[in-house]
Amino acid sequence: MKLAEAARVGPLLLVLVIAVAGCRPSQAPSEPAKQTSLRNPADMTAPTPSIPSQKTDPTEPTAEPTTDADRISDVLSADLTPGETSSRLLALLSTTPAEDRSFLIQLAGNYCPDEEYWRLLPFLLDGKQPEDCREELLRDVLRRPDVVRLRPLYRLAIDPTHPLSTEAREYLFSYLQDVPENDFTALSRAVDKAERKNP
Repeated sequence: MKLAEAARVGPLLLVLVIAVAGCRPSQAPSEPAKQTSLRNPADMTAPTPSIPSQKTDPTEPTAEPTTDADRISDVLSADLTPGETSSRLLALLSTTPAEDRSFLIQLAGNYCPDEEYWRLLPFLLDGKQPEDCREELLRDVLRRPDVVRLRPLYRLAIDPTHPLSTEAREYLFSYLQDVPENDFTALSRAVDKAERKNP
């Protein structure tokens, strides 16, 4: 082909290509694919059913809390010896209000026989007892016979750390008149003599 003819064909070919391209059907742009949301498997579990709260029937009687008086009454109505009753009452001291403990000690002392005073002795010798309890324990031991009373008082008298030491010492030296004051060796012999005299 000559150069002149090629020059004429070039523009015609370009026009033809443009015309053919313009005859192609236009395609609507494809919609983007909808994304499916992925759910957490934990979210797909069945909901936990709510449990209805149980309402208390106001017509049902409610149990009343046990009082100190009830516990004391239970001890006094139990089938126990006087000494056992005394010990059971003393066992309630730790759960009894402070203002009622001296009364409980008095009650326990009334039940405790002289021959079983050992049940009360640890409480008398305990210097950490409240003052009203100590005074009640002192009153209890003073009303007992010499064979029961003198030895506990002597143990108090020789213990200078005990709050009742002075009272016990003054009582003993006053009661045992033949004993020189503050002579604890003579006081011990006098207590031994009194115990042998009143077995």
